[in-house]
Amino acid sequence: IPGKLVDVSEKPSFWATLPGVIAGLAAILTGAATIIAFFMGGFGQNFGQPVEEPSPEQTSSSSTTGSGSSGSERIEPQAVIAPKSIDFGSVGTGDEARESVTVINSGNEYLVIDEASITGDEAAFSVEAADCLVAGGIEPQAECEMVVTFNPPSQGSYAGVLQIEHSGPTSPNQVSLRGETRLLGL
Repeated sequence: IPGKLVDVSEKPSFWATLPGVIAGLAAILTGAATIIAFFMGGFGQNFGQPVEEPSPEQTSSSSTTGSGSSGSERIEPQAVIAPKSIDFGSVGTGDEARESVTVINSGNEYLVIDEASITGDEAAFSVEAADCLVAGGIEPQAECEMVVTFNPPSQGSYAGVLQIEHSGPTSPNQVSLRGETRLLGL
């Protein structure tokens, strides 16, 4: 109708606003689905896609911690021994030399030291391991110290082995020992 003025303050019809309402509802539903997926642990996964379950071989080859809270692989106690050998050099008869051996538990379970003993020239070498022979063992990521003493009974060259038996898979670990006597006054 020519010449009729249109009032712009009129409200648009329901059908004109429907596309905007549908777009708003779609955004709300997408946001709700994202929030639900996040809280259910599926954030980042494609919805409707099957989740691959581990095969029986995968589940039997890796065990988890007893608590099940971390889901990390179980690492039994791991003994790291340093040094691997000790050379005491020349020591006078009647004198002694002392060196430390460190035992580190790099695993995540307690490492129990069952025994520390000397084989070979047992009269010349001895070990003090009280720090490592604790009830309950060495806690994960902790260390202890053994002291090996070389006290040659007479002139000569000596060799021995410090053998450390423990609850880790590498037991027993060994540290080779060497030393000799020197003439007095030299």
